[in-house]
Amino acid sequence: MSIMQELEEAMKAREAAAQRVDELRSRAKEEGLEQIRTIVRDLGLTAEDLIKLAPRAAPAKTRNARKASAFWWINLTDETQIWKGVGPKPTWLKELSPEEQEACKVAARS
Repeated sequence: MSIMQELEEAMKAREAAAQRVDELRSRAKEEGLEQIRTIVRDLGLTAEDLIKLAPRAAPAKTRNARKASAFWWINLTDETQIWKGVGPKPTWLKELSPEEQEACKVAARS
C-alpha cells in the first residue's frame, strides 16, 4: 500500500469520525432537551421562570467623556503658550502668583 492510498484512507476515516461526532452531539442535545421538557412539564415552570436562569449579559462598559475645562490660561508674555486645564500645570503658570494666574484666565473658546 502506497503513502497516497494510506493518506486517502486516513482522510476518509477522519471524515467518518467527524460525522459520527456531529451525530452524537445532536443526539445528546436532543436527549438533554427532552429531559428539560420533562422537568418543565412536571414542575409547571413558565417561560418567566426559565428566563430567570439565563445568564445576564454584563452591561457594556462606556468610557466617561472628559469634560473640557471652562477656562484656558494664556501666558501674557507669550500668547502662543496656552494651557487648557488638562494635564500637568505648565512651569510658566506655576511660577506666577495666584493673582497673576487669575489675570491669565480666560473663558474657554469653542
